[in-house]
Amino acid sequence: MRRTPAPLPVLLRFSPAAARQDGWGRLVSLTSGGAELSTAVRLVVGETLFLSFELAGDRFEAVLARVAHAEDDADGHRLAELRFTDEAERRRLAKALTDLLAR
Repeated sequence: MRRTPAPLPVLLRFSPAAARQDGWGRLVSLTSGGAELSTAVRLVVGETLFLSFELAGDRFEAVLARVAHAEDDADGHRLAELRFTDEAERRRLAKALTDLLAR
């Protein structure tokens, strides 16, 4: 499992059917299979969202993720465990993380 060395800013988008506004957060940890997200946006277990972020010069746009777990922290932010559902993006993330950590 490969993890990012520092929190990454991330744009959160929802499907048009969800009728929700975009939001921002930080990826506290990132692996090719998922991420831990800290955000002020209320997230619900089971919902899907699209993440956009940059990792070591590679831009990841609209990475599909599902909320596996969500809870509020002591500061009132939402901590969520996300699972990436697109296999091609998972492979691309694995390569980017491996390249980053190999530097």
